[in-house]
Amino acid sequence: MTYSLTGIAYFTLFLALGFLTFRFFQYWKQKKDITSRTFLFLGASFALFALVRVVSVLFFAHNLKVLTYSIIAVAFIESLAAAIVGYLILHLKFPRISPWLGFVFIMALGIAATVMTANIQYQPTLGEMGVFDWGFPSSGSGIPYSILRMAIILVTFFPLIIIMFQQFLRSEDSFLRRRSLGLSLMFLLAIFLGLIDFILNNLLDLGVAVYRDYTTILISFLIFVIILLTQKPRASEIKTI
Repeated sequence: MTYSLTGIAYFTLFLALGFLTFRFFQYWKQKKDITSRTFLFLGASFALFALVRVVSVLFFAHNLKVLTYSIIAVAFIESLAAAIVGYLILHLKFPRISPWLGFVFIMALGIAATVMTANIQYQPTLGEMGVFDWGFPSSGSGIPYSILRMAIILVTFFPLIIIMFQQFLRSEDSFLRRRSLGLSLMFLLAIFLGLIDFILNNLLDLGVAVYRDYTTILISFLIFVIILLTQKPRASEIKTI
């Protein structure tokens, strides 16, 4: 096992997302509706992404082949999560439109990004402070790749943040306000994480991977705070977002 800041960051994220997914499972057990089920799938996909990162950077830090496969797997899982968000956005804000159109459109972009991932030449390295740099090229194919990955994040998570924040402003229920505000902040940090990874680090080659890890730890802490603030909700408080 290779201990590193990146490994610690993703391990804390996996624990946090695991608990969050369990909380979404509790919501689904109460509601048994499409919204709660979609949030459950979203949490599970995030947790799977974190698990792949944990296993790869902690146990296969010096195995280039495994790291390469893990990068491709993460690209696909992140695309699946974004497609689920696309489904959720149409379901919540445009009920007359089939939410599967949002899923299929984002998933198509995600598959294109995954194919690009598999064809990009990169060299993962473990640098100072135990920070992993995945070694994506900042020129050539790395430019459209980074733009596409960031675009997928923006067109899905930004609208979801708006929906969550609107829920926070409209609701008079303190439980829903805490949950909506916490989730909106979590998704906002996820956008910031993508900005660091795909634009600042990969595209502009600014060497800021360490801030990605710090942001990951911050997201983990925020998720735990959300879980604590929404502990043991009353049945009357569990409403569809």
